Amino acid sequence: MTDFVFVGPSLDAAIVEHLLPGAVVRPPVAHGDLLALPAVRGDRVFLIDGLFMQAAPVRHREILALLQRGVAVAGASSMGALRAAELWRFGMRGVGEIFRLYAEGVIDGDDEVAMAYAAEEGYRALSEPLVNIRIALRDAGAAGVLTPDEESALVDLARRLPFRLRGYRALRDGPGGRRFLEWLAANPRDAKAADARLLLRSAATITPPGPADDAVAHVATSFLVAWQVRSTGRQVGDIWVRDHEIITAIMLLHPEFPALHRRETLAALVGVAPTDPAVERLALAAARQRGQLDPAWAPEPGLDEDERLLRVLARGFGTVGDQTIAAHLLPQPLADEATLRVAAAFVADAELVNARLPRPDPHVPQTRRRFSDERIDATYARLWGVAVEDLEPAVWDRGLGSLEEFRVVAEQFVAGLRMFGAPSFPRTEAR
Repeated sequence: MTDFVFVGPSLDAAIVEHLLPGAVVRPPVAHGDLLALPAVRGDRVFLIDGLFMQAAPVRHREILALLQRGVAVAGASSMGALRAAELWRFGMRGVGEIFRLYAEGVIDGDDEVAMAYAAEEGYRALSEPLVNIRIALRDAGAAGVLTPDEESALVDLARRLPFRLRGYRALRDGPGGRRFLEWLAANPRDAKAADARLLLRSAATITPPGPADDAVAHVATSFLVAWQVRSTGRQVGDIWVRDHEIITAIMLLHPEFPALHRRETLAALVGVAPTDPAVERLALAAARQRGQLDPAWAPEPGLDEDERLLRVLARGFGTVGDQTIAAHLLPQPLADEATLRVAAAFVADAELVNARLPRPDPHVPQTRRRFSDERIDATYARLWGVAVEDLEPAVWDRGLGSLEEFRVVAEQFVAGLRMFGAPSFPRTEAR
C-alpha cells in the first residue's frame, strides 16, 4: 500500500512524514496530477492543498476515476476539503472542520481556502485564508471577546478583500478589531493546519468506496481519456514527452495511419474486427440502410458511389477535435512500442528545435503560433503529397475534424519536419 499526500502551504512536508511515515509527498494537486498518479487498488490518496489560479484545478472526474479503481481518497483543509464536500456521497472521505463547513453549506466559495504563498520559499504564507479568519472570529465570539454584530462585520470586512490581501492586520480598524487581535495573539489558531494534521492522524480509518456509497459510473468520458494522455508520457533524454504529442505525431506523420484508421473506424461501426475481409462490404450495407449521409465529407470529384459512401462514413464517424485526441485513436498495429519510441524521439527532437525559436506571446492572438497557417498547411500538404487547397480532406483522413483543429496540434512539428524531415517509422504487417 502506498500513501500519496498532496500538500503545500497548509502543512510542512516534514510534519507529513512524521505523522504518516513512508508517505509520498507531492506538491499541491492540479489538473492532471491524479491521472498521472501510479495509484492502484489498496493505495490511499490524501488531498490537502491544490492549485486553482496558477493551473487548472483538479477535476472531479479525476477523483472519481481513482474511486472507481478502488483507491481510497480523502480530503481536508483546503482544496481537499472542498472536493470531499462535493464528492463524499461517491466515497471520497472528508475530515475536519473546514470539510464540515463546506458539507453543511455554511461556506461554499473556493476563495474561502485561497491564499497567496511563496512556493519557492517552502510555501511561506503571504496571506491568510478567509476560512481561518472566519473560524478565529467565531472562536473569539464564543469566548465573549466579540459581539455577534462585531464578528459578522469583521467577517464581511475580510470577505471584501482580494484573497491575496487578506490578513488579520487588515481587521485592526474594524468593529472590535483591536480587541480581537489582542485575543488572537494569546490564542493563535490555524484551522487549515489543524485539519491537515487530523486527516493524517486519521489515515488508518480512511477506506475506499463501499456498498453504502453511491456507485461511480460513466467516468471515462471523451474528456477524461483526453486528459489522461495529456498527463502521462515518457522521458526522452532531457525532454518529458507527453503521450498526447506521441499520439498526435503518429496520427499526422505515420504514412499508414489514414488507411488503418479508416479500416478501424468502419469496423467499429459494424461491430467486426478490423482484419475482417468483409469490413467495407458490411459498412456499405449499413450506410445504404441508414439513408442520406452528409456528402460534404467526400468533396473529391470523380469518386464512385461505394468509395464516396466509405469516405463519408470514415470521416463522419472517425474525426475528433484537438481537445479530444486520445489513445483509442491509434490503430492497434500502430500502438506497438517500436512505433511509439520513434514518435517520442521525433517529438523530443522537435521540441529542442522549438526551444530555440522565439516564443509566441500567448496574450496576442496574432502571435499565438510560431508559424502562419499558410506555412503549416504547406508543410503538411508537401508531406502528404496533396495540393494545399485539398488539404482538409487529408486532415479528416488523419482523424481531425477541421483545418483549425489540425493547425493547433500540427504547428508544434513544423520546425522539426523542416529540420529533420518526417520520422522513419517501422512498417506494420497488418493491413
